[in-house]
Amino acid sequence: MIFKIDLKSSKVTILGREFVLKSDGDDEYINRVADYVAEKIKAVQKNLPMDVISAVILAALSITDDYFQLKNERDSVINGVEDRSRSLVNIIDSRLNVKMTELN
Repeated sequence: MIFKIDLKSSKVTILGREFVLKSDGDDEYINRVADYVAEKIKAVQKNLPMDVISAVILAALSITDDYFQLKNERDSVINGVEDRSRSLVNIIDSRLNVKMTELN
């Protein structure tokens, strides 16, 4: 059976242009995403006067950089948790083995 997710349409405005986005997210989330993109574009335009296409590309690179930095941080946290979990499992296993040996 194939499940179909109903997507809702949301209108957002970025740089004076209206876009209709289809998403399973709520309107508040979609607006936050659109506002984030618009703010990144405006920040690029404020610092470096340039045409809109260049500003959008630089903003996309900035957003992608944000994403990769957060992904690397997340991966690092996950790896740390996995390492600690393995260490704890090893400690528990060794203690259980000692108790089992004492009982025999």
